[in-house]
Amino acid sequence: MLKLFFKIIFGITLLIVVSLFFLIMFSSFRNNQEVGYKCIALSIEIKQPVEKVFAYLGNSKNASNWSIYVDHITALNTDKIPDGAIGSTRRCFKEKNEQGIIWDEDIVEVIPNKKRRLSIYNAKGFPIMTEGILTEQIYMSLNDSTTHLTFTVFNKNPNLDFISTLKTHIASYSISDIFVKNLKNIKKCLENEAQKSNKAKFL
Repeated sequence: MLKLFFKIIFGITLLIVVSLFFLIMFSSFRNNQEVGYKCIALSIEIKQPVEKVFAYLGNSKNASNWSIYVDHITALNTDKIPDGAIGSTRRCFKEKNEQGIIWDEDIVEVIPNKKRRLSIYNAKGFPIMTEGILTEQIYMSLNDSTTHLTFTVFNKNPNLDFISTLKTHIASYSISDIFVKNLKNIKKCLENEAQKSNKAKFL
């Protein structure tokens, strides 16, 4: 009976270890050579000049058009700081009625047409969350009419403890899925805008 008990415990432990191994192995939370740090990162190419892509994502109102996760974003201090500029603070709402999942973002670094870094805090309603979360929008001009856009999520603490690291690996699967869909929507919105603008020129 005791042998059977230990066999069951060993089997369960082995299953947990193997599951964790594959969870981490296939996670998108890893060292990324493109950005130079460990993060969750997804990219897309958009046929629009980098200035337009940068300006589009700097406008909080546009999130309603491209985000599959956020219903709307409200800029909180536009009386002092322009939306999308360094020092700008905004509140993100998953639901239209502004209940449930909510978080705040501070734009802590801006390099025009190259990067925005945002600090995420005051998160409420998330099933998994760690402190010190940062996200970046990285812009690279490939030519006059094409932009390489990258979204990242990472922690400002490069030496996370095991539990925080595991939480990030677990969350990476849903975050990656959201990033992929959001980036496709941004591409669609901006490229459709370009097509409409081109058509208007010939009317």
